[in-house]
Amino acid sequence: MPNDQGRYAKAEVVASGLPYYIPSSSRWTSRPYPYAILLSKTRCEQYNVPTEEGEQPAAFLYAANAGRGTDDLRHRYVPLYDRTRELQDRADVRLIPRELMRSTD
Repeated sequence: MPNDQGRYAKAEVVASGLPYYIPSSSRWTSRPYPYAILLSKTRCEQYNVPTEEGEQPAAFLYAANAGRGTDDLRHRYVPLYDRTRELQDRADVRLIPRELMRSTD
């Protein structure tokens, strides 16, 4: 169950079986998607493809600084939502590397 800010704990992420991105190693933990655009809720709103009520994450992003200055240092994983279909052909989309999952196989 996410905390008040919408972040998840590692045990929840691992139990979900979904991939997660670790910025310090610049890698995804697994690659179930041959190609995917995975955005945080804020980035979804920025590109005018907001998340739906009750929409489940497709992946997660580890945020090492999440929860700093609070008593909650467990919930450090930000949910990411699949926006591949909506954004793959849009010229105005500028993705950062962690927002794109590509199979290297």
